[in-house]
Amino acid sequence: FQLVKIAYTNQNGASSERILEPYSLYHNAQEDWTLVAYCRARKDFRSFRLDRMSKIEVLAEQFPPHQMTMKQYVEKYIYPKNDP
Repeated sequence: FQLVKIAYTNQNGASSERILEPYSLYHNAQEDWTLVAYCRARKDFRSFRLDRMSKIEVLAEQFPPHQMTMKQYVEKYIYPKNDP
């Protein structure tokens, strides 16, 4: 598993470079291809739309695979349970 460096523009038009640990790629209901990755800058998982990436570079540095399943990702980040 290798790190990637991207140039990314968010929904507000702000640009940044990120170093990511890719986790999963999916196609959502809005027909956007999205990369789920651990963002080293934010120290957490984030979603990045592929059409907002202007540059992608595969780096030589490797990382160990994440142990979280996609089900766990969805439960934690997409549909978190708000326990009272």
